[in-house]
Amino acid sequence: MTKSNIQSYRNMSEDELLEKLTSLKIEHSQIKSNIQRGLIKENQGKVRPIKKDIARVLTVLNKLRSGKN
Repeated sequence: MTKSNIQSYRNMSEDELLEKLTSLKIEHSQIKSNIQRGLIKENQGKVRPIKKDIARVLTVLNKLRSGKN
């Protein structure tokens, strides 16, 4: 993820960040369950970037809630 994408997370409202977090968690769980069932092999590399995006969104949310920018 580039700095411009991280900046876009910082420009989002709390509600938008929560929606993004929910969609990322759903996508993560779907990919993980498909991998465990053996349905997909080519999307295994998508798990780590999604986990990192979840962490980025949570970091921005925590900074937003604590009042830091």
